[in-house]
This record gives sequence, C-alpha cells and structure tokens, in this order.
Amino acid sequence: MSSYKLETFKVGTVHNPIGKSLGLIQKQYELVTIQFPFRLGAMTLDASRIAPNNSLVFEAGQISFSVDICKVIVVKVRDDEKIVISKRTSRPSLVTHTVKIMQAALNVKNGFDVDIDDKLDLRHTGLGSSGSIIAGTAAAINEIYGKPINNLDLAQYCIHNYGEEIEGESETLAVVQSVGGSSICGFIDGGLVIVTGKATPIFSCNLDQKLVVSIGIPKDYVPRDAKAMMQAELENMEGFENTGKNHAPEIAYRLVHEVLPGLVNGDLKPCKKLIFDYRWDMGSIKSCSFVYPRMIEIAENLRDFKDDERIQIIAPSSVGPAFFALSYCSDYVKDRFNKLGLKTIEAKIHNSSYTRVNYL
Repeated sequence: MSSYKLETFKVGTVHNPIGKSLGLIQKQYELVTIQFPFRLGAMTLDASRIAPNNSLVFEAGQISFSVDICKVIVVKVRDDEKIVISKRTSRPSLVTHTVKIMQAALNVKNGFDVDIDDKLDLRHTGLGSSGSIIAGTAAAINEIYGKPINNLDLAQYCIHNYGEEIEGESETLAVVQSVGGSSICGFIDGGLVIVTGKATPIFSCNLDQKLVVSIGIPKDYVPRDAKAMMQAELENMEGFENTGKNHAPEIAYRLVHEVLPGLVNGDLKPCKKLIFDYRWDMGSIKSCSFVYPRMIEIAENLRDFKDDERIQIIAPSSVGPAFFALSYCSDYVKDRFNKLGLKTIEAKIHNSSYTRVNYL
C-alpha cells in the first residue's frame, strides 16, 4: 500500500511564480479567441518521477502527439474584477484557477468573461483535456496583453501550478502530476513533441498530414473526478516507481541513440518500438490499469500492431483508458477498436501551436 497522501489546494494558489520581471503590462485587446489543440501522451520517459513531491514540478518527461481536436476559447476583459464563466464551459474551477494565476503573473486586477467551446468533453480519458483548458485560457489572457510572457515560460507556469477539479468543490483543486505534454503541445510547433526534465521541450517535428489519428475510448468507461482518480493512482504508485527505476536508463539511451536520430531522418519506427516496449513490456499498461482494468485485455488484443507496418504508432494515452493509433489504415483500426468495445474518434495531426483566430 502506498504511503502517499492526496493533496489539495485552493483555487488560484501560485505554487511556482513566473520568476521574471515582465515590465509594464498594457492591454492590447478587449477580446481574444484562440484554438488550442489536444495532446496524446504516448509514454513517460521516467515514470518514477511522477511520484508526489512538495514542488509541483514533475521531471518525468513525455513523448506526445498534438492532434487537431481543438478547444475554442474566448476571453474578454471586464471593467470590474469579476470572473464570469459561460454555462457551457466545463470544469469552471479550472478556468477560475487559471484566471487568478494569470492575474498574479501579470499583476492585473480586472476580471474576465471566459467561454470555452469544447465539442468533445473527453475528461479523464488520458487526452490532456484539463491541461488544455488551463494552458489555453492562460494563452488567451496573455494575448490580450500583447504576450508579455513568452510561450515556453507560460507553458511551464501552467504546468508547475497545475491541478484538477474535484466534483462538488468549486474552490479546491486536487494536486495532479503534470509533466508538460498537454501544455507544451499547444505552445510550440510540431505534431510530435518530446518533453524532458522540468517540462522542457528538447525536440519537435512535423508529421505527415495524411496520417489518421484513431482514438479508441471504452464505451463502458465512466470517468471519475480528479480526486478519486488521483487517490487510485497514489495507491498504485509503486508500479510507476518500479518501472522508472528498472527501465529509465534504457529508455534514455534508446531515446538519444535510436529515437531522436530516427526522427531527424524521418523514421518513426524506433519511436514506435520504444513506446510499445515501454507500454506493453516494461509494466506501464499494468500500472495504468487502475483507471480501467480491462486495459490489459485490450492491450494484449492489440499486440500484433507492433509488427504491422501500416500502424505507425500504437499506445494508450497518458494513464488511459483511451488507446490511439497513427496509421494509414484507419478503417482497419476502427474495426479492431470496435471489436474491443472502443468508440473511435478520428482526427489529424496538428503540426502547429495554438492559433489566434479573432481579436478586438
């Protein structure tokens, strides 16, 4: 049994300040609209580093893929100090938290109207939806003031002050590890992004737009709130720690000497192999199965994808339960997913950062 305890904090708490002088902050726009992409977290580089600590800085690293399922986020400056969130915006406590930490970073007091159009509310399925709410809202507010915080600093500020909603508690968030993929993918170009250390991107590259991203979500999966999910993860932390301790050196070596050279030369095969080995054979999927026990069965039924050259990447996303594949045979993948009880969502790779689509 894990000795780790679930930690919570008050909405708006700044654990790790921006750490830089931003100079004179002046409003440039009254309203900004952006589109912020989802990410798929293919693997962690050192799973032992997701263990709770007192800093909210988790140095686990991640290989992520950015996909063109985007939230449309509209932020408008108010003349008063109120934070007004539209009724259709899900998880308002995350939005309130983001506004408050951005007010602190920018040293501004005015309030904001926030509206998030999220056509696919895929919470707690492993797709980085919470991270994209926080990072996307922060990006829109930063745009209003002429982007005084550079993209990397803003991404890391969101990552290192991250939390997730607790059902029925509007003023409290649960401490949940953020290793950086869901924020970084929205702030830098590249359909594939590798993050290491303190949420530091070391590599990104564009991927073929003809690739189809097939995301399979178990049809019978019922998401729990962050508090329940995190409590379950803490109870299974030993598995993550063992995977990191036993395999992180090999992962680091293969990343440097196989994956990165392959990607530079346009070859995804070493990346696919490392992701597969980590997920299927180094204990990752077993550790993640607390989210949805049938993940192990699903994974074993997809084991043949490792040697199928039509499948460029196969993995669960983050801790699941969603699985995803990058392929040129999406109908085949969809059929396989369907036979395993997975609902398939199809998307394309998103090779750019977030997009500002409107401003006033």
